[in-house]
Amino acid sequence: MKNRTFPLLFAVLLAAPALLISCSDSDNDPAPQAPTTSTVTPNGAVSTLKTGTIAPQSGTPTTGMLTIVRDADNREFVQLADNFKSDFHTGTVTIYLAKATTNIGAQRRADATSVKVVGLVNKDGKQAFLIDRGLESFSTVVFYCETAAINFGAAPLQ
Repeated sequence: MKNRTFPLLFAVLLAAPALLISCSDSDNDPAPQAPTTSTVTPNGAVSTLKTGTIAPQSGTPTTGMLTIVRDADNREFVQLADNFKSDFHTGTVTIYLAKATTNIGAQRRADATSVKVVGLVNKDGKQAFLIDRGLESFSTVVFYCETAAINFGAAPLQ
């Protein structure tokens, strides 16, 4: 009798990378569609509205500083600093405005208005993401992996 465990194990190992391709796709907890990963450059002089220091969550190395800024056209942005760093082995991480540092999926299930998707980030360093309005009701920026359904980091805003 042949050993059937090896072919089954081999098939599972081949399929595993496909399950971890991107943090931006999940069927378990339907998320709002995030904008693309391209960033938008603020126009003219910017004024800082709030700041935050990103604390890693769920064992990921997501760290750095961020600011919420307003540009000359009165648009608001989440602006990541030069020292922003995360783990993108799964592709992208979704940036959310939230009312708490707790798990985004849980917040979204409890009250969909408690979180707001900002965009997708897939690289370290300085970049800005346009906020499409409604900043005033949120107190935190959270970096969330949709596929793993875990927060990668959070920055309470001051």
